Formats: sequence, C-alpha cells, structure tokens
Amino acid sequence: MSRKPRKYGDTGIYHVILRGNNKQNLFYDDNDRFFFINRLIKYVDKSGIDLYAYCLMGNHVHLLIGKGNYVMSDFVKRLSCSYVYYFNHKYERTGHLFQGRYKSEPVETVDYFKTVYRYILKNPEKAGLCIWSSYRWSSINCSYVTNESINKSFLYEVFGNKTNVINFLNQYNNDICMDYDSSELRNYDDDELIILFIKQLFDNKNFVDIFICDSDKLKEKLRILKIMGISINQLSRITGIEKEIIKNA
Repeated sequence: MSRKPRKYGDTGIYHVILRGNNKQNLFYDDNDRFFFINRLIKYVDKSGIDLYAYCLMGNHVHLLIGKGNYVMSDFVKRLSCSYVYYFNHKYERTGHLFQGRYKSEPVETVDYFKTVYRYILKNPEKAGLCIWSSYRWSSINCSYVTNESINKSFLYEVFGNKTNVINFLNQYNNDICMDYDSSELRNYDDDELIILFIKQLFDNKNFVDIFICDSDKLKEKLRILKIMGISINQLSRITGIEKEIIKNA
C-alpha cells in the first residue's frame, strides 16, 4: 500500500517526531544525547529552520520547528543520517536506527502552537519520568543549548513573556497531539530502568559492552535476563540483538 503524502501547512510550523526502529532506544548514555543536540543545533542553523522546542525521550524525539515548508525533509534527513552514522560507529552496529520516515503535522493556529509546545515539554510527565521542570533533555532545561538555538523571540510573541510560558506549562491539561498510538509506545522510564538494572547486574558502566562477548557468554547473559522476566521484544529493542538469537539463548 502506498504511503500517504506528507501534509504541509501555511505557517511553516510543524510538530515532528522521530522514533527508533522497532521502538529501540535512540540513546544509551548522556554523550549520545549531547551529540544529538549538537547535531540538531548544527542543522537548524544550516537549514535556516526555526527551533521552538525539543524533547529527547528514550525511543523517540519530539521537535517543534518553523520555516519548514521547503527544507523540513532535508533538515530531518541530515540530522538523522548524521546521528545514525555516529551511533552505528560508536556501537559497532549496522542498519536502520530510525523507524521509516518521520512523522509530522502542521501547526496552523496560535492556540494549537501552545498546545503542541506544552505537549512536547511535558512528555516526560506523560511517560511517568518526572515533572517537566526537572527533565534535563528538553529545550527548556538543557543548559547545553545556547539562547541563540531556540527562537525565544517568537515564543515570547506567542506567550507574552517567560513567566507566562512557565505558568502555561504548569497548568493542568489533557493535551492531545500527534503521537504514535499508545499501543505502540513503550514508556521511556521502563526501558531506562531495565538498562540501569542490567548495568548494575553485570557491574558494567557501559551498557553496550555487556553484550560484546563470545557466543556462549552472550547466551548465558541473555538466559539470565529472560529468567528475570525481561521479554524477548524488550531485550531486542534495547540491545539491538536479533529476536531469534535471544529466543534461542
């Protein structure tokens, strides 16, 4: 079945989501997140995109961008390809990292811009991680992002001032925006807690190194994790190991 054509709007403002292939985690450590943000800033500048908000979760990333009508696809392609090259090289893997093509929706009104902005920045709360103001990997909190990276002048034009932004984020809401179906999503904190558990279990600070070993040792580790109740699907998603290998361990 042919895929639906991408929907473009008049304002050039879009909510964009990139998700890991087979729902696998996109980030194994803080260096991965810093690298992604570095490349995000780089290609925002090179593409002439306006960046209003972002939030890095476990297996997906939310972006709110402007001036995207003619350069959005090129911007996302350059960003994703750059990160995939880094990720595959670092973790000695090959193949796809992101699932298919990215999702996007046009943001056509001021009210919906506010809704999407809040939805993105409060994603950690939705996932049960923490309150939005304590989450490190969003545009409103990450100290790595310079003032020039986020188009604050537009945000203050929409909201009035920083105090209004904070008050709006703190309001109780039941915002609904474009996302993957809830049946497709895996809570970020669930995968993150499993990764932390595995690192502690095998006394290794580098998660990926745990599974770089000979075949017999790898099977032994996978058997232990399965006995402890971690599903084959989740093990495959967070480790990148094929399901058949995990199943036969």
